[in-house]
Amino acid sequence: MGNINLFLWIFGAEYVIYIMFFIALVLGFKGGVNDKKAFLLVILSLFISVILIKIIHLFYFEPRPFIASNFIPLVKEANDASFPSRHATISAVIALAFTYFKSKWSLLFLFLMLWVGISRVYVGVHYPWDILGGFITAAVALIISLQIKKILSRLFL
Repeated sequence: MGNINLFLWIFGAEYVIYIMFFIALVLGFKGGVNDKKAFLLVILSLFISVILIKIIHLFYFEPRPFIASNFIPLVKEANDASFPSRHATISAVIALAFTYFKSKWSLLFLFLMLWVGISRVYVGVHYPWDILGGFITAAVALIISLQIKKILSRLFL
């Protein structure tokens, strides 16, 4: 049972984010209207979240837990900034965008988002506040993206 649990944590930390993006991509092309809107919001919000993370890194650097506490994590990870978690940010952008548009896939995405976040802490590459910071960064990126959408709608409609 231990090996299965370990596999699930490592899988969640490294691969679930790709599954989330793939599902979002498929829904962006094959899903309903709200799924397509959610996917467009994901694309814009990912761009905004990268900018936000870069700004945060200009002012704050937190070493990863395995560097600060000198241990080997369960997954290979670069020795770069721990806060905010990019994996948590990306997974939250996807989950929150689909939740905003009331997609029937929202609960799955929210579950996967939590799996990614908890897994990143479990394998030793993030602190819990890195995950929370990633979720907050995603929410801010979504709010900014929705404001950009509102401005563009007024200009072009």
